[in-house]
Amino acid sequence: MNTILTYSEMLLSERWKQKRQTILERDMRRCRNCGCNKNLHVHHRQYHTYGKTGIKKYPWEYATKYLVTLCESCHAAGHKQYQIPIFKN
Repeated sequence: MNTILTYSEMLLSERWKQKRQTILERDMRRCRNCGCNKNLHVHHRQYHTYGKTGIKKYPWEYATKYLVTLCESCHAAGHKQYQIPIFKN
């Protein structure tokens, strides 16, 4: 039986937790914007979809260059200021 996961549920998966740890370690557990080391998030710089289907990639499928560590404050500010682009592969 196939189960449909919400985006929030995907962020609880082991695959995402492993990818998140990789990005946090690469960024030395600091916000790439302000240098803070508290309340860190891993932000997707872009969202990609599969070809013409429009189906978004899973969070852990992104290349590391599209992921960045931000503190909660910088992450929220970024989402207020910028619309996240969606690219089709």
